[in-house]
Amino acid sequence: MSVRIVTDSCSDLPPDTALACDIAVVPLYVNAGTETYRDGVDISADRFYELLQTLPDLPTTSQPSAADFAEVYERLLDEGHEVVSVHISSSLSGTCNSANQARDMSKDPSRIAVVDSLLAGGALGLLALEAASLAEGSDDHREVANQVEERVERQTGYVMVDTLKYLAKGGRIGKAQAFMGGALQLKPILSVRDGAIHPVERARTRRKAVGRIESLARSLAPISRLHVSYTTDPDDARALRGALADLVAPENIVESRFGPVIGTHLGPGAIGVAVTRE
Repeated sequence: MSVRIVTDSCSDLPPDTALACDIAVVPLYVNAGTETYRDGVDISADRFYELLQTLPDLPTTSQPSAADFAEVYERLLDEGHEVVSVHISSSLSGTCNSANQARDMSKDPSRIAVVDSLLAGGALGLLALEAASLAEGSDDHREVANQVEERVERQTGYVMVDTLKYLAKGGRIGKAQAFMGGALQLKPILSVRDGAIHPVERARTRRKAVGRIESLARSLAPISRLHVSYTTDPDDARALRGALADLVAPENIVESRFGPVIGTHLGPGAIGVAVTRE
């Protein structure tokens, strides 16, 4: 018997990375116009961000159903595995609730542990990768889950958004509401702490904001993993990845695009970095 890791699409792990680490990813849903899409499955990022900027109404998002999780859990249990399921903060999404429901109705709930990461985006993705490393060679999912929970505080992420209007419209703005009255040209930097979105600071220009994110990430060294994400500006993400590459081994760097669910709330022009502190 071995331990397998499950996460959700708000981890924004590239599919090949998840596959290589035997991580099962359960997609959330995004409702755009009259269509419903599985995050990272049914619609390309390019098409989604085109819709985000042209639809009259902001897309809405929703968590996976308990049945979505149950399908994955039953398959893994039938294969003889135990499961550690690591998910987006329960303060930001009902995903953990669906996962807990699926665990409780499974054929053997004692073989499934659900972890509320208190995180989102790249920081959640890094925690899922940490979980996969802890699961290698383990046959005790409870011990893995306990170790994952202990490592939540080692994951830190920062994101710069071009505007707070998408977070505000989506109802996820949290304590970053304090930034809403600022001048329009200021670029807010945010972080998810204790499960909620918190304001960090504001920069006067996009270039200064990206530079500040780099400085904040660098201040957390030594680090063991790095995750850089973006919505619509790959050049900034690649430049940020290059600027921080000296901090971590190349095989422990992940670059990805924020998927439709996270992207709905961040909007175009967002860029983020997450690190695992040693």
